Amino acid sequence: MDSPKLEEKWSECLKLIQDNVPQAIYDMWFAGIRPLKLTEDELTIQVASPFVYEYIEENYLDILRMGIT
Repeated sequence: MDSPKLEEKWSECLKLIQDNVPQAIYDMWFAGIRPLKLTEDELTIQVASPFVYEYIEENYLDILRMGIT
């Protein structure tokens, strides 16, 4: 997916997340994520550390999936 569409889809995903989690959670876990690639069935993101990756995967994977579908 080209960059403008990736950024647009990521913005939509972040809006959904922001609407469904407290602002402090959004700021701590999601605001610093950078989208790298989006295909039909996979979103690749860049996070600050393996800990952030694991935390998001364990606690917010469902909302991320909702946001990119």
